[in-house]
Parts: sequence; C-alpha cells; structure tokens
Amino acid sequence: MNMARSLCGLAAGALLASCVAHGAGVPGGIPEQINATPYNVWFYEDLFSDRVWVFHNPNNRKYRNVPHAVIFRADGQRLECTGWWLKPGKLHWVAKESSRWSVARTGPGAVVQYEIGGKRKVYGHYFYNPETGDVSAEVLRAHADWKRTWFLHDAGWVQDSLPRSLADGCPGLDLPAGMRINEKQTSHRLDELRRQDPDAPIRHFPGSQHTCPGCTGLGASGGKPTTTKAEVEAFLAAHEGNILTASTGTPYTYVRSGGREEFWRIGHGNLADKYFDVVRSEDGTTWKMGKYVYAFGYPFGYLPTGHRHPAFQISDELIGRPYPRALEFMGESYADKRFVFHTEGKFSVVDINGDLVEGPHFDGVWRWTKGRLEMTVRDDPAGPRSIGWRGRGPGAGMAAEGGTRAPPDRRGERGR
Repeated sequence: MNMARSLCGLAAGALLASCVAHGAGVPGGIPEQINATPYNVWFYEDLFSDRVWVFHNPNNRKYRNVPHAVIFRADGQRLECTGWWLKPGKLHWVAKESSRWSVARTGPGAVVQYEIGGKRKVYGHYFYNPETGDVSAEVLRAHADWKRTWFLHDAGWVQDSLPRSLADGCPGLDLPAGMRINEKQTSHRLDELRRQDPDAPIRHFPGSQHTCPGCTGLGASGGKPTTTKAEVEAFLAAHEGNILTASTGTPYTYVRSGGREEFWRIGHGNLADKYFDVVRSEDGTTWKMGKYVYAFGYPFGYLPTGHRHPAFQISDELIGRPYPRALEFMGESYADKRFVFHTEGKFSVVDINGDLVEGPHFDGVWRWTKGRLEMTVRDDPAGPRSIGWRGRGPGAGMAAEGGTRAPPDRRGERGR
C-alpha cells in the first residue's frame, strides 16, 4: 500500500493553549493537530490478527472503489493483494509478502506500523467504527508551506475471510491457517463486495466499548472539531474514579475534589504516584494537566479500561456497606465514635452503641484528594484529617481489591 509517511510521534506537551471554534474549520494556533485513535494497542492487535482489511483509496479517482486487501497474519507478516488497471475493464493483480506489521504507541492512541524491506517504516492511524464495522486509515500529509494536516488515506472494513475475487486475483498467498475464502464476494468493486455479504464486516468487536470522545479521525472530519466540550465533560463525569490509560499505557484517574479537578498518575515500574491539578483557561476552551494542555474540540485521548481505581474501591465499599466503622486516623478524640459514609461526600458520626450523636457538630464531608481520603468533621477546630490510599484501608476489614495497573491480560478477549 502506497501510504504517505506519518509523523506520529506527536509530543503531548507540544499542544499550545488555543481557542477552538466548534464546527468552524481547523482550530488555530496549534502546531500539530492531535489525532487520537479510539482504542489501545491490545485492541488493534486482536482486531487485525489473522484477519483481512478490505479497502480502497477514496481520494484516487482512478482507483476509487477498486478493492485492495491486507492480511494481517498473527505472526507479524503482512500480505497484500492490490488491483491495478492495465486497460479499461481489465485489472492486473499484484501480490506482496515482503513487509511486517505491528501496533505501536508512537502518538496519542495506537498506530499500525509497517516495516518495508526490513528498513523503512511507515505508520497509519486506524479508526474502527463498531456500529458499521468500518476501518479507515489516516496519515499526516505535509504541504509546501510546512504545514501538516491529517488525511483520510484508505477506507474499508475488516473481515475474517478473503473475498473470492481477491483470492483469484492473488493466488498463492500464504493465508493464516483456517482462513476461509468468502465465496459470496466475487466482485471487483468494493461497494458490491459489501452488498454481496453485508455480514462480513466485524461489528462490535470485544473492547470497542472502551473508547474516548471525539476519536473519529481528523482526516475524516476535514480538520474540524470531532468532539464538544459537553461530550468531554460527560465522559469525565461518567468515569470519575475509574482508571484511564494514556497513549503510553500509563494509568491515570480523573478526580473531582470539591471545587477542584485532579488527575492521578498511578505509579508503576520506575514511575512514582503523581497528582496533577487540572487548570482551566479563563475562556473555558482548554485545560492544563502538568505540561499537557488539552483543547476542547480535539479528540480526548484517554481510554477507559473498565477498572476502578483502588482508592475508589475503598470508598465504594464504605458507601455500599454503610455500617458504623472505627477510623483510627481520625485521632483519639474520636476513639469512642464510629463513622457512617453516605453518597455526595457526606458522613455521619455515631456512638459506639450505634446511636447518632446528638447535635449538628458530629457530621461532616469526605473527599479524595492528592491520593488521600480527607475527612472533615463540621466545626472541628483541628480541621481535616486524611489517610493515603496506599496505606491500610480506613477501617476494619477494608482493603483495595485488584491491582493498580490496567488494562488486563491483552489476550483475555480475542473475540475469535
């Protein structure tokens, strides 16, 4: 496949604060458009392995609607079957078996990497639509004025079988064991191949429910914003306390802490736990987390994992089983008191015998902030008291279930 080379190593910190005009052309003031793919490395490895991508180049008038195929063997070999016009109505098929493929984290999201001749590498951002099964590839295109824009290079779908027309056009391909030939698909036109077997595209592949807002491709959108501020805010609200992963696989968690917003980086390997305040711009169009600046309108490149942060496992348990608990970290002044946790960050205080303590003094609010469970009893002159989530759980029998890293075993859901 003649894919333009994509400069996918975009540094997140290169994104400068700028105003995004929703629905109005390419957002200005940003040197590189952040084009995040909607899934992680393991998802794309499972989706493509031992399957066929059937596609065309929608921008090439001569070869528009001429089907091509790439077979992604699970052993890393990449097979091609490409059709070329020799004369009107007569296609010449070319088969290639000289390249390898893998999935890498070289930009926001996962990208497919091809090694041509063992030396040259090309990259493509791939976008999968679980509703339709469509799979498109986008690349960065350089212009004479040194500007780069995202470009929709190829569009098609992934299926388990090789169309009969392409199997006949490229005989002798070393197909994966067990891959069948789709006898329904005999056309030399892409649209007719799909009509001949509308069930061939793979839809709702396992893991496709774990995606992020706006990750639909800046090439397909023509550089226009792909998400709205409301969508990003709803995503964050829905996933507060859950583990998200950045393109590097590093786990993060979004936390609302009173009037503040935080992102927690969970330490692993040589990384320590780290906590960032989210700082919003005055006009509300961008927010900053450490060195990373996100502009609303671009894809939000933090993927959900379906896993709960261990700290929030603790508070979920406290709320879900609201019986009086002793909390040693609250100090000796509360040694004869017990605490009952409620939703919306509230708690009440009871005596050892379980009776609610009289008067308004003994209630308060709790929150997670900077990795610590902070509790403030109303009118307590000592102020808030806290305990870190990596310490012992705040109460008898309390513990954080599960580990601190996500996602789980990448081969847990192959969808075979």
